[in-house]
Amino acid sequence: MKSGANDMMRKTLMLPLLILALAGAGCSAPTVPKEQYFRLTAGAAQAKLAHPLAGIVEVVPLTADGVTGERPLLFTADGTKLEQRNYAYWTDVPIAMIRDQVIAYLRSAGAAEQVVPSELRLGGSYRIQGDIKRLEQAAGPKADAGIIELELSVIDENDDHLVLSKVYHAEHAAKDHSIDAAVAALNAGLDDVLKQFAADLDAR
Repeated sequence: MKSGANDMMRKTLMLPLLILALAGAGCSAPTVPKEQYFRLTAGAAQAKLAHPLAGIVEVVPLTADGVTGERPLLFTADGTKLEQRNYAYWTDVPIAMIRDQVIAYLRSAGAAEQVVPSELRLGGSYRIQGDIKRLEQAAGPKADAGIIELELSVIDENDDHLVLSKVYHAEHAAKDHSIDAAVAALNAGLDDVLKQFAADLDAR
């Protein structure tokens, strides 16, 4: 009789401990993925322009629609609906990053005497402006791709003459479904766009 009472007492004492253990397990927070930050970059030009612009070229920050201009990376499964990646961001807003890459690429291509950001207010002879139409990962069941589409224009500041205006589109396959592969594909696409833009500028 005494043994049965002791067993009952032990079970009674253990019950609150078991409840607390189960409650603690149920309330434990899930592991939050680590945030990732990516840069948009293009390589240097492989050749100098044969017909560079005379004077200073000012490049203004690009424009973009509300979602495309934000820092979270975008993906689409059907080309129409866009979604933001969780925990994956550009290091800066795309309108600033791409503008910086336009400047760096045109400098390496010798596209003008000087290529500078418009904030310096040097009174350039030409102005380059643009709009980001697409900047996204195309996520498919079999293969992914990086899609970039920019509208770039060159204006003669002396008479507001439009020297060049064109929409450039590049699409590169990603080696796998990862975000790293998508960013690599987008950077390859940006390189293609700037290469074609410089070629058109040279052939104006």
